[in-house]
Amino acid sequence: VGTLTEMSKRPRSDYETGDDATRAGLDSESDGGGLLAEYIPCRTFQGSRPGYYFKLDAKGPGYYLDKRARSGRTSHAAATAAVAADGAAASAAALMPPPKPRAPGPAVRLDPDELLAKAEREAFGGDERLAEQNATLDEKGLRRMVLAFERRYAANQTARLKHADEPDKFVDSEVDLDEEIKRLGTLAGYPELYPEFCRLNAVPSILALLSHDNPDIACDALVLLNELTDADAVESSEEGGAALVASVKENSGYELIYECLERFGGEASPEDQAAIGNVLGIVENCADIDVDAAADFCAAAPKLLKWLLKRIGSKRPTDNNKLAAAEVLAILTQTSDENKKRVGELGGIDALLRAVAPFKGKDPADEGEREVLENIFDALVAATMETDNKKAFVENEGLELMLLMMKSKRSCRTSAIKCVDYALTRCPAACERFVDILGLKTAFSVFMGKGFEKLRKSAGLEAVQEEEERAVSVVSSLFLHLAKGSERYNRLCAKFVEDEHAKCDRLAELWAKYSNRVKAVDARLATRTNDDIELTPDDLYVERLGGGLYTLELLSLIFASVFATGHAGIRERLLLQMELHAGGTAGEDEAGGAGAERVIWSRLRSVRRILETHAENIGGADGEEERVRRRAHVVKLLVAIGGGRPEGEEEEAKAAE
Repeated sequence: VGTLTEMSKRPRSDYETGDDATRAGLDSESDGGGLLAEYIPCRTFQGSRPGYYFKLDAKGPGYYLDKRARSGRTSHAAATAAVAADGAAASAAALMPPPKPRAPGPAVRLDPDELLAKAEREAFGGDERLAEQNATLDEKGLRRMVLAFERRYAANQTARLKHADEPDKFVDSEVDLDEEIKRLGTLAGYPELYPEFCRLNAVPSILALLSHDNPDIACDALVLLNELTDADAVESSEEGGAALVASVKENSGYELIYECLERFGGEASPEDQAAIGNVLGIVENCADIDVDAAADFCAAAPKLLKWLLKRIGSKRPTDNNKLAAAEVLAILTQTSDENKKRVGELGGIDALLRAVAPFKGKDPADEGEREVLENIFDALVAATMETDNKKAFVENEGLELMLLMMKSKRSCRTSAIKCVDYALTRCPAACERFVDILGLKTAFSVFMGKGFEKLRKSAGLEAVQEEEERAVSVVSSLFLHLAKGSERYNRLCAKFVEDEHAKCDRLAELWAKYSNRVKAVDARLATRTNDDIELTPDDLYVERLGGGLYTLELLSLIFASVFATGHAGIRERLLLQMELHAGGTAGEDEAGGAGAERVIWSRLRSVRRILETHAENIGGADGEEERVRRRAHVVKLLVAIGGGRPEGEEEEAKAAE
């Protein structure tokens, strides 16, 4: 010890600075009297040293004397010294083996939990707090954790009230509170304990921290809530996630969470930006856990949608928060009819159109900007499903903007076609406006498949199929909602005469294509075994719709509408194309006479069957009046393409059935 003290007093040489000073300390294992030093200071581990072990203890980091390992060697050294001083007799006495240890007393049985806790404390250097953080959490541990948090929170409140104007006197309590909040983050790995966490009434305290005067404490509370509601955290226990979201709602959590958007909305610092990201994450997580949370959140915080619309419309560079805001807006709009109406009432249709307008002549700069654009389009499409929002879409020249995007052939073309499809569905005013702004040429360009090869190479077959189906839906809506006999309706029908009935050829081609898809689905459903899940008739119909029946029904409506015009050239071309796709030829038709006529009309019978299925399954989601109107329209088309059955077709139909 004297040597170490002298070394610390004298000035260090260049050799002894830094790690060399450590080596100087390690070279002095004994003091001036030859006894081993109990502690050798050393900042870092410098390798093993006989008789010492390295650890961080009360004196600081360094090598500490291993008294157990040295006991045998120390006894031997003492015995040797005794021999030299007192002679052989003293040597014999000193060299005698140590006495046997006394018999132990009765064994003390330790509880397994105590043994485990002791082992964990020893594993973490005796740090009970560190051992507790790395231990498996159970209800008992959760209660201790919540109790510690509540105590720290109460202590902080007391200190702030007592020393409101003296921050130095309550800063320590806030450091302790900060530590306890972060400790609660371990609960995210145990969602099955969320109900107990809510029962302990800890959620109100967490929510109260969102209004804490110290923004760092509020940010920590946001991080905690985001972690607890994360999809990965609640995946193994949906009941736990539902209990937590319900507790947040019951304790006015939605309002408090929105207030954090106002508090940190300026995003003036990285901490504020992180806080906004956590708020948006909490909203998204709650909507994923509880389907009603989307409507409840916006009802409790009416300004939330307005804030999101403003954030995505800002001219700030695309960052994580803009991406998150666009995604949350899309989720809230898609999952709630009330939110669709709120978006329209807030002028959201105009705001969304302004947000996508810059991309009518350019592609997104990067993947992040592309994702933001897709989410904005998803929100716009969802909002356009509301009747009043369709009118706002037309009034704000949404159709004109979408046509420009379709003509530009940029990456947003597919989204623009989708938006037009939803805008025209069950909206006569939008259909009329679409024809007036010369949208037929652009729509039929997609219907004919122009640009599909380039799209297939850049975006894949799924994008091609979506554009194809959307174009069919657009043409079907035009036939359904334009007044028959009007100038607009006649312009639509005239498209099937242009270019030597090229649209008729394409219509028959698509009908045969999707008919084969539906047949493949029917064949797959027919081969189901008894071990498969039993499907109701409605389930089977939904399966067929997903397999192509929906588009086939729309194609059948277009086919019947065009055929019902009575135009000789259109009728002849459609019948010819349907016969060719059935495997026949024109020469065989002429030679077959009446038999060929029955074959041709059998193709129309297939169209009629699809329309009959469609009429039977028209639902009343839009009201009974709309359902009756649509069914009446289909019945008229069936009559128009029925024309009576040729002689012998009745028996043929029964045989086919």
